[in-house]
Formats: sequence, C-alpha cells, structure tokens
Amino acid sequence: MKERITVEARFEAEGRVQPLAFEWRGLRFRVASVGRAWQEASERRFLVMTPEEQVYELAYAPEPAAGQWWLLRVPKGLLGGTLA
Repeated sequence: MKERITVEARFEAEGRVQPLAFEWRGLRFRVASVGRAWQEASERRFLVMTPEEQVYELAYAPEPAAGQWWLLRVPKGLLGGTLA
C-alpha cells in the first residue's frame, strides 16, 4: 500500500524529523513513539506506534515531492495490512 497522508511533524535544525501525528482516511492518529527510522532511496522511513500500540510505517519524501508523506503499511488485520 502507498497512500498519501497528512502528517504533523517537528523539523529540527540539524535535519532530524519527528512525526507527531498523522491523518489517514479521515481519522487522526497520535504518534506515541517513533521506533526505527532509516533512509531508503529518496525517502526517510519511520516505524511509529500509536497510544493503542498499533505500528504504522510512514515515509517522508523531501524531494522532488515537496515534502510529501506516505502511509506504507498498517497493522496486521487493519484493512488487510501487514507489518514485517
């Protein structure tokens, strides 16, 4: 899956990006914690956990998508999504 989403994030001076919340299909999800973060091709990827302990994978593409965010994977059982 790869769906565009809106993300509230903190961008720090040294280049660190911290997702705080995201909106997907009309629902808002608060990010309780950010686990693994890595670079893959031109995207910065994040595994985030909500307060309900559900894990999502987000991607941030600063270029050339002008700061676009994507939802890549959702928790197993939620709309057929899976996380490895």
